[in-house]
Amino acid sequence: MKKIYYMLLLAVIAVTVVSCDGWDPPYSWDNRSLVGSWESYYGCEGNYVYDIVGYDQVRYDFYANRTGRWTCFDRYYRLTYVDFDWDAYGSNLIIRYYDGDTDYLYYDFDRNGDLLLSLDRDFYHYTAYRPSGFWAPATEMSKVSNNAAKESSKDSVTSRAVKSKDKLTETKEK
Repeated sequence: MKKIYYMLLLAVIAVTVVSCDGWDPPYSWDNRSLVGSWESYYGCEGNYVYDIVGYDQVRYDFYANRTGRWTCFDRYYRLTYVDFDWDAYGSNLIIRYYDGDTDYLYYDFDRNGDLLLSLDRDFYHYTAYRPSGFWAPATEMSKVSNNAAKESSKDSVTSRAVKSKDKLTETKEK
């Protein structure tokens, strides 16, 4: 009888040890995990990682009612923003800006809880966003006109999510 007991105990321990991989992701694919304010702070181009600081930073505010605000500095260092609607399906993120542009992105979270936005499914090129506080109330943001936001959106070659990468490339070419 003791033999059977020890064999069953050994089988339970073996199954328990083998079934645990030791790491659980900090976030699930729940769309509510996107809700909040996210500020860009580094990007990755394959093996090349670069910092995003100062006027190159971009901020996304995702609200629970599926609206949001994209904020950055334009080429004249004025704070500009564009409001948007967003939807997330699995790892796909669709952002429809009120100025007519649409971004089709992939999103994921790294083990530190940073939001990663990419144009490619493999995340070979991506921009990382860290959690941050929400922007000032809309009364302060109303000082910036939507015309300035439309003007700055024409500067971006691809998506607003990788806007900082485009600025970095422009400065390297000069």
